[in-house]
Amino acid sequence: MATEKTYPFSAAKHAHDIEFYANRIWLTMREMEDGEIPMDVERYNRLNDMYYGPLNELRQAFAGACVRPVIYLTGKQIGLAKKIVVWASETRAATCIKNGRYDLIKYC
Repeated sequence: MATEKTYPFSAAKHAHDIEFYANRIWLTMREMEDGEIPMDVERYNRLNDMYYGPLNELRQAFAGACVRPVIYLTGKQIGLAKKIVVWASETRAATCIKNGRYDLIKYC
């Protein structure tokens, strides 16, 4: 039985990006449920499927990352992780620009 190929990924460097993304999804879903933002059932379902599906699997791969700074992810997981890292960086940069903190963009 062949095992699926895995690729190294820096948990030490990017675990916070994964959690940032997970938190944003969870909060958006809660805001829709509480009526703080308009309920968009299609978007809610997509967020729910991501949160409890591929994102949950990715977060489980990060479990224990404090003792393993480098983890090994499947191709599908590393593709998602890389997209999340880019999203997190762009989101942080946009927030800095919105708040006039151009000096902090280099840290995004």
